[in-house]
Amino acid sequence: MTELLLKTFVKDYKNISDPEVRKNYGLLGSFFGLITNLLLFVGKIVLGIILHMQSLIADASNNLSDFGNNFIAIFGFKISSKKPDKEHPFGHQRMEYIVSLIIAMVILALGIVLVYQGIIDMIHFIKTMIETGKPVTVEFNQTKFVISAIFLSLSILIKIFQSRLYYSLGKRSQNMELKALSKDSLNDVIATSLVLIGLVISWVTNEHYSFDCFFSVAVGIFVVISSFSILKGAADTLLGQAPDKKLINNIVNFIYSYKDVISMHDLMLHYYGHLIYGVIHIEVDAKNDVIKMHEMIDEIEKQVKEKFHINLTVHIDPILLDDDKTNNYLSKIVNILKSYDEKIHFHDFRIEEKENKTILSFDLVVPNEEEKFKKENIENYIKENLKDENVILAIEYDDFYSDLLEGTDAENSNR
Repeated sequence: MTELLLKTFVKDYKNISDPEVRKNYGLLGSFFGLITNLLLFVGKIVLGIILHMQSLIADASNNLSDFGNNFIAIFGFKISSKKPDKEHPFGHQRMEYIVSLIIAMVILALGIVLVYQGIIDMIHFIKTMIETGKPVTVEFNQTKFVISAIFLSLSILIKIFQSRLYYSLGKRSQNMELKALSKDSLNDVIATSLVLIGLVISWVTNEHYSFDCFFSVAVGIFVVISSFSILKGAADTLLGQAPDKKLINNIVNFIYSYKDVISMHDLMLHYYGHLIYGVIHIEVDAKNDVIKMHEMIDEIEKQVKEKFHINLTVHIDPILLDDDKTNNYLSKIVNILKSYDEKIHFHDFRIEEKENKTILSFDLVVPNEEEKFKKENIENYIKENLKDENVILAIEYDDFYSDLLEGTDAENSNR
């Protein structure tokens, strides 16, 4: 069904890298949501008033908020598709995350109102129980029950389709707004199911007792919980959430397919909606032709953009491969650090002769700030085990989490 809608309403729908196509993905989902949520709101509010069911009215209010969220999403898609300008040189794609936060806040506010109203009704329920010894009752005949049950069941099916459509569109276009709407629609399925259960319980009891207030509170609590999930997802991305390891491994394996690449490190990726900007350091043989290496780097940057839609900037670190003295010290450092702790990694190893001293320069990646991994402790251990008074250590320290390559295939190399 998603494929049919895309073919019908989105021109060149397979070209996801085109900002206009991505915008149309979002508009397709949002306009579908506008129409269906409006119909569901009108139907539920009418039934809720007729049956005097607060949980149904609460569920109708939830659909009204969804209707509003679709309007917010349309605004977000329009803004995020704008081209870069002087004030926003990287484009406006991060508007997706801001809109997701707004949607989550609207859902949270609605959930709090639903819980509050449900508690008020629960107090009334308890008072009625104390005064009469029986729960609150609701009056409705078989015709009203059947119509309500059918409408609520249809509403659940529509919400399931909504969720699947949003998720499919969001997955294809890597859009957080659509994924937030998908999550919200799935929550609506559960909320409406609770209302339906309450309706059935009221019908099967002899005097049509209403436990509606409890289901109303349950719907509200569920809406609040779902809002926090969306808030967390948007906030994590804005704060700089680490990308999927599978993507990183694919990038690593692709770059290693170039035989002149010895190793790599210091990968950083920054998300701007569907656009990703990255930096990586690649080690190459210092004796290679500079022009040849520059051509290779240009090719890597071009292919990474085509294959992974990442604007990657590659920095070259030249290292000596067939220098006996360099390899001798390199082997010693490898063994010393292994004996100290195998969690430690290093890169950019090189040596320099200066005033009868040998300077060993390299970057250390330490896993945490435990006493064991303090700079002075590590350097003292290396000096003690090297037993070479002519060596000077020039070590730079990188945090374990600053390099996205940690724990990926980049730990192997072509050395």
